[in-house]
Amino acid sequence: MSFHPPVRPLWQPVRLAVIAHHFGQLALVLAALLLVPTVFAAASGDWPLAQRLLLAAVLPALVLAGGVRLRSGDRPLQANEALVVTALAFVVAALLMTLPLASAGMDPLDAWFEAVSGVTTTGLSVVADPEQQSRGFLFTRAWAQWFGGLGIVVLSLSLAFASPADRHRLADPLGEEDNLAEGIRRHARHVLTVYALLTLLGLALVWATGLQLFDALIHTLAAVSTGGFSGFADSLARLDRATQLALLLVAFLGALPLPLFYRAYGRGVGQLWRDVELQALAAAVAIVTFGLWLLSALSPADALVQALSAQTTAGFASVDLSGLEPQAKLLLIGSMITGAGVGSTGGGMKLLRLLILIRVIQLTILRVQVPRHAVVHSTLGGRSLEPAQIEHALLLLLLFPLVVLVCWLPFVVAGYPPIDALFEVVSAVGTVGLSVGITGADLEPMLKQVLALGMLLGRLEILALVVLVYPGTWTKKG
Repeated sequence: MSFHPPVRPLWQPVRLAVIAHHFGQLALVLAALLLVPTVFAAASGDWPLAQRLLLAAVLPALVLAGGVRLRSGDRPLQANEALVVTALAFVVAALLMTLPLASAGMDPLDAWFEAVSGVTTTGLSVVADPEQQSRGFLFTRAWAQWFGGLGIVVLSLSLAFASPADRHRLADPLGEEDNLAEGIRRHARHVLTVYALLTLLGLALVWATGLQLFDALIHTLAAVSTGGFSGFADSLARLDRATQLALLLVAFLGALPLPLFYRAYGRGVGQLWRDVELQALAAAVAIVTFGLWLLSALSPADALVQALSAQTTAGFASVDLSGLEPQAKLLLIGSMITGAGVGSTGGGMKLLRLLILIRVIQLTILRVQVPRHAVVHSTLGGRSLEPAQIEHALLLLLLFPLVVLVCWLPFVVAGYPPIDALFEVVSAVGTVGLSVGITGADLEPMLKQVLALGMLLGRLEILALVVLVYPGTWTKKG
């Protein structure tokens, strides 16, 4: 009689000790990040906001930091654990920002909406007149978008469906690090350095156009994070063209894969021009600009500004979008839904995934025209496409429109014009922030929650939030 050892079940629920450990670390990071607007609010004399920000920083550090001491063996972080930690980071960051933003007199739901819009780098706002708010409030919103913009980097590193080659490419842009864990740490430092430099260079550029320093600061923080919060009720409409284009140039750079800049630094600027995502982003902006100019009464300059704003998912506006022709709105919807680059601060489905879909279609057509024994390699931009990468891209291309549809239906049932409702929902799920006038303080509470959920789903690329709420994530299967 032979003896067979029991087979360990393949299903691995998350380990609570691991979640507590990593989330405790994130709580300390969030506390440090919240100290920046705390100091700014205190220096500007907004003591109620400063006190609430300090409370929001101290409480999670005291409550959650104890989890840092927890350990659960030597097994590495599981994919579902990484996604759970990432999803919790965004949700908790939004909850923490709700308390200080409510100091401006907003009710809790509006403060939650504004906080979600901030940390997801969306930019949809229920604040009717930002110019009536304190400088501390405006800086806090912009800062929330700036640190929320780095969240996509964390998500990129923790996506369960990424192949080892993809993870290594993210972790070590120069391909010089054999140890993946060390490479991830190096990658995080590189990306943070690129992000900080883009912010400083953007601030210098925008300030040089004549904008006051504070306004240049909050708009640059919103631009580099492709967030879109503005300190003015009419967004960028009152600013001169040079300032508008400077901000959108900063947003364009933020919408590119952040590791691309470090590769260009190490291997030469030729890396920039040869990157397929940069080429796709530039081509998309050109097509949308020309389309807006043809389909609407916009001037070529306004068409360029709005095309850049939609495609980079920055969410700034130089005109009143509610008056656009339906066909122009549909063009902008298509631009917002395709979005920016993978590993950037931008939102949407991501242009790279659309390019992968196009490549899959090309390969399918090619395979029926060659002998069955022929080997056809899946490549894009000189790089091999692995089956798991293709599967992940196609899955998100399917889920994203599905989420848009589910969020759109309540607006249609509530009686909003279908195209305007679709525009607003795509703007939320794509974390863009452009609005045709539906979003505001008088929007129905249920619909505010729908948009807030859409923003979270879009920023977390759907899967992380689904994994967080899926019961099987937390329970052991037999």
